Amino acid sequence: MGRKKLTEPAKEAFRNTLLAAAMKLFAESGYDAVSIRALASAVGCSAMTPYRYFEHKAAIFDACRCRAFEGFAEAQERVAVRHEDPLQRIRALGEAYASFADNNPAAFRLMFELDQPQQSSAGLDDAERRAFRTLRDAVSEAVQRGHLQGDPITLAHLYWSSLHGIVVLSLTSKLVHGRSRPALLAALFEGAFTQAASSAVSRHKSAR
Repeated sequence: MGRKKLTEPAKEAFRNTLLAAAMKLFAESGYDAVSIRALASAVGCSAMTPYRYFEHKAAIFDACRCRAFEGFAEAQERVAVRHEDPLQRIRALGEAYASFADNNPAAFRLMFELDQPQQSSAGLDDAERRAFRTLRDAVSEAVQRGHLQGDPITLAHLYWSSLHGIVVLSLTSKLVHGRSRPALLAALFEGAFTQAASSAVSRHKSAR
């Protein structure tokens, strides 16, 4: 008697289950320590079953990272549409960034802490660009309206990296020098970023 053919919904359900288990295992143990056999054991299937869905372990890792970035991008986009003012939107995106890190630690680790073992797929590249696009667009609009001065891409990177640094230092219990995460995030959201951006532009102009 041959193997029962799975329906497309059943295939998608298993794929989702496998990726959820893989994301947790990769985040906990790192890429090298996780085997296909361990993934199969985590979802209760044979060691060969994952190969019916993915070519190899690197493809599973790639799909997990892609899913993490897409989830993050969707969270950012949901926040962005609620704020017409670009400066308010930038602050809200920062708050959503910190919340995503708290609520999705496995996804956050896969996105930013674990290296891709081989060249990433086009899908992952697209997901990474989408994850940055919402903030970039908000900063670009703030520049166009005269709220910020400078190159939008550079300013977006400055805000992203400042925010990321605060969040990661907090998650790794490294904020030990007299300022808490809420205090630093409040300072960033309440003008430290915009003041620093304006000061940098002023210094650049005066130096020319």
